[in-house]
Amino acid sequence: MENFNFEILSHEPISYSLKNEGIANFRSAIDFLKTNSNKLKELQEIVVQDNEESMDNASKIHSVLASLAVENQIKEIELMMAIFVIDPISFPELEDYFKDKTYSSIALTTSFLKIEGNRYDYSTNKPILEKITKKIVREQRMDPHQSKEWKKKIYEDYIQKWLKRNPEVNYPIDSILEEEKDLIELISS
Repeated sequence: MENFNFEILSHEPISYSLKNEGIANFRSAIDFLKTNSNKLKELQEIVVQDNEESMDNASKIHSVLASLAVENQIKEIELMMAIFVIDPISFPELEDYFKDKTYSSIALTTSFLKIEGNRYDYSTNKPILEKITKKIVREQRMDPHQSKEWKKKIYEDYIQKWLKRNPEVNYPIDSILEEEKDLIELISS
């Protein structure tokens, strides 16, 4: 489904802004947003306010692309969020992170697009989705405007339950929640 494409015909805000940049279709929008962080931030603010810049790059690009699909009445695209478990075996670049922790794995969140049943991560060229597919413990559709608060709330709920199931983890939940964005950026870059 890498060839999935549609023409941008809507005059709604995201479509209008992209067309003013000379972007005429979905594939061009992906390429443009991956290389233009200022425009991505501007368009993401139309979808959901993020004054403290807590959203990771995957959430930003996928919420904008999902909004673009909604504006153009494209039903084949769904914005998804997933909670997945990582450890230093699946992500060796995190070995130092786990070195002084009382736990050997942790859950993180990501977002992606599902197009006709297939998962696509347009935020990175790294095969993150391929690495985490077997590690996904929860996957759920969300609307673009939910890509910040709702995703955060589901993740926080999961971590609270994880801490209750693992009383030996004496690490404050706030610290885990704060580190999540940094860990996502680390495995995505």
